[in-house]
Amino acid sequence: MTTLISHTVGSLQTSFLSAFTSHLAELCAGARDGLAIEARYNALTRKSDTDLGAVGLTRSDLARAALTGRHT
Repeated sequence: MTTLISHTVGSLQTSFLSAFTSHLAELCAGARDGLAIEARYNALTRKSDTDLGAVGLTRSDLARAALTGRHT
């Protein structure tokens, strides 16, 4: 009986730890994605209107371009 309970508790702990680790990894990946979007947006905002126009962008396109990763 003690072995069964110990095994069940151990399985629950392992399952919880696995789920927690998975969610933490997803959180970190999301944070990295957000930082990459911010870097792209900041790089685009430093360009002149002429430079943006050369790649087919206007200032109003910057957020979309940063999110999609196009024209950076």
